[in-house]
Amino acid sequence: MYPSTVFGLYPPFPRENKVFVAMSFDSRFDKRWREAIAPGIRRVLVNEAPLEPTRVDIRKVSDSILTEILTGIANSRFIVADITTVGYLDGRPIRNGNVMYEVGIAQAVRLPEEVIIFRSDQDSLLFDTSNIRINHYSPDETPEEACSQITGAIISAGKELDLRRHLSVRMAAESLDFPCLWLLAQSHSGQGVAHPEMKTIRQVLSNTSRVASIARLLELGLLKTAYLEATPQLLEEIGDSPDIQIMKYEPTEFGNAVFEEGARRLGILSPEVQAYLEKKFQAENPGKT
Repeated sequence: MYPSTVFGLYPPFPRENKVFVAMSFDSRFDKRWREAIAPGIRRVLVNEAPLEPTRVDIRKVSDSILTEILTGIANSRFIVADITTVGYLDGRPIRNGNVMYEVGIAQAVRLPEEVIIFRSDQDSLLFDTSNIRINHYSPDETPEEACSQITGAIISAGKELDLRRHLSVRMAAESLDFPCLWLLAQSHSGQGVAHPEMKTIRQVLSNTSRVASIARLLELGLLKTAYLEATPQLLEEIGDSPDIQIMKYEPTEFGNAVFEEGARRLGILSPEVQAYLEKKFQAENPGKT
């Protein structure tokens, strides 16, 4: 399966609490995996859970293995690669081709901070990789120090990503007009927001701005669609009446962060405002909690 086929299925990528490790499976690298790379990754906690190192043995060549590699690169929080020289040909260093392929894929589809590269040699690098940030370590000679370097590199990368997220949140908050921010505030109440009814001309005219705000927030990834559970009773109620509400809009994790940034600037996180939003939801959605 080609990378474009896998990566085109579900952008943006979900993030599992794993680290995809690209490295040679030569027995000479077993010690660094056991004593430096794997334990160094497990020392990092995300959401109070340790990261789990995973690697796929490329020697078991099959389409399913390649798919596993690509989905691992897509779904893991970080990619850690060891591109250490594995041999020499006519005096020139040779690096593992499979590892370099995986690094290239990761560099193409993930953020620079999410791809962490190590090596334990002083050999020259290919021109295309000479300007990429590469960490030096000595996992065979000083495994504990190398383990700490792995941990430190991942933590440092996480801080850089937090800064990038902060900038993204700030820019998104600054791009919202008040109808969008107000709609996001209503969704933030914990109840979500329903799609406005559009049965009459009056409803169409009065809800035009709200519909446009919903579309914009969905496009920005600040809202997501939550569908009601399909039951025989619900299907019976819908019948030939597509105006029956079968979904609502809820804030995404990104949407919550953007709302909190916008609310902080406007000062609309007070208990009084939260109570007002809940009261407004009840008025617009009678009988729901």
